[in-house]
Amino acid sequence: MTIYKKYTFWLALCLTGILVAQQNNKTVIDLWPESVPGQTEAKQQSVVSKNTSGNVTRLAKVTRPTLTVFKPEKPNQSGAAVIVCPGGGYGILAIDKEGYEIAEWLNQLGYTAFVLQYRVPKNRAGAIQDVQRAIKVVKSKAESYKLNTNKIGVLGFSAGGHLAARASINYNIETYTKTDEVDNFSPRPNFTMLIYPAYLDGGEDRSISPEFQFNAFTPPCFVFGTADDPYGNSALEITKALRDKKVPVELHMLAKGGHGYGLRKGNNAAKTWPKLAESWLDKLVNSMQIVKYERKLNFPKTEVKPDGLRKKEDVWVFFLAGQSNMAGRGFVEPNDTIPNSRILTINKSNTIVLAKEPLHFYEPKMAGLDCGVSFARTLLKEIPNHVSILLIPTAVGGSSISQWIHDEEHRAVKLFSNFKAKMNLAKTYGTVKGILWHQGESDANQNGIKNYDKNLNRLFKSFRKIAGNKKLPIMLGELGGFRTDSETWKAMNVIIHNYAEKHKYTEAVSTEDLTDRGDNLHFNSISERKLGERFAKTFLKMQLE
Repeated sequence: MTIYKKYTFWLALCLTGILVAQQNNKTVIDLWPESVPGQTEAKQQSVVSKNTSGNVTRLAKVTRPTLTVFKPEKPNQSGAAVIVCPGGGYGILAIDKEGYEIAEWLNQLGYTAFVLQYRVPKNRAGAIQDVQRAIKVVKSKAESYKLNTNKIGVLGFSAGGHLAARASINYNIETYTKTDEVDNFSPRPNFTMLIYPAYLDGGEDRSISPEFQFNAFTPPCFVFGTADDPYGNSALEITKALRDKKVPVELHMLAKGGHGYGLRKGNNAAKTWPKLAESWLDKLVNSMQIVKYERKLNFPKTEVKPDGLRKKEDVWVFFLAGQSNMAGRGFVEPNDTIPNSRILTINKSNTIVLAKEPLHFYEPKMAGLDCGVSFARTLLKEIPNHVSILLIPTAVGGSSISQWIHDEEHRAVKLFSNFKAKMNLAKTYGTVKGILWHQGESDANQNGIKNYDKNLNRLFKSFRKIAGNKKLPIMLGELGGFRTDSETWKAMNVIIHNYAEKHKYTEAVSTEDLTDRGDNLHFNSISERKLGERFAKTFLKMQLE
């Protein structure tokens, strides 16, 4: 295994809202742009130890926690990223051997890596705050680094393995007070990799440490260790605990290898673990396992009813209709469930409640983030303060336009009858202002595209008739631009655009640059939010015409 180049350290430059610097042409992100929680001394450049034994660079003191960004020259298609937690017994950080060298290895595999400088020495409380913040920061920057927010993992060595395990298992224990909007993201990583972890067996008779609070959403884990490692029992105990809680876990133990080998030459364990970890990670992030495993992680546990309803003319009603990309299959983040007193929806009992994602309830085993709340939040910025928005979910995954026209039952929902019933209900509460339509995947075939424009016209006339408004704005979302292998998919988008151009009170909404969640079919969370913003901007534009 290659021994990687040495790194020099950095001087910070203050940019907008966050401290960033360059270290050997790598971007360095300051985790705490303002004060560091629980720290009284000023932030300083990290102190490098004079001890370089074993050809290892050691950080002896860190008061400015950072992430150093390693971007691959040839990214793979997974959208996954790994936050690397170096070890050092919480006394130092082996920043090159268990940090930068690991990041370069991940880059060779096509993954974006972030090396975490967490607080040392002897600051476990600060370290867990730093790794929780690091996970949130990476998720907040997912779009700029072209990452998937539900494919962000942690990889830890020795004490860094203990830290990664704490972040993964105790993610629901917030360790600091919210400082900014970044803290609206979940601190939970989506997968965990522990290489010769230490300090996990602090329980009675060296059992798993009682500090760990496992639950049904503890992330999948890869564990590697050796029998002759003085800390090797940690790998065994964490694996047993995860297995007992039915958390997906894969353990590899070699007879020999010791501790602290990283990727360095001359050690069979150092040669073995990267191949096993690469295989495990590739299978995990390129499947739908993560999405299915944690889909309901951040779903709201309670409903909130509004204090009261405004008069009908001050409640703007919008219908969400179509199939699965309108029903929503994205990953719900905590921020998507923060209610706003001016954004309303209905529950499955047709009761008005404050809107929290997911909005759609017809397919409980598949429900996820849709574009509705994002649409409403964007719209609120531009409309009068006395106006509320009522979102009516009616989309059902897999439905064809013919099924909508002929009022067929699909997945236990009579499509047009349900839409009509919801329209009659909505009129009692507010004024119907528009329809957000996203459908066509089920019709993107040779038979489906033949009469799709005529079918759109027929269905939209019916929508406007029951709404009692021939000029009701209808916005049509394109099919995802990520599907480049289907000529009928492309043809469907041409039909959608041509229809919108020919018919008044109808506009197409572009999705050309949006991305899928890994299945080449459904928008991911970032794209769903962007789609909502675009629907809102399109509606506002239509009001000016």
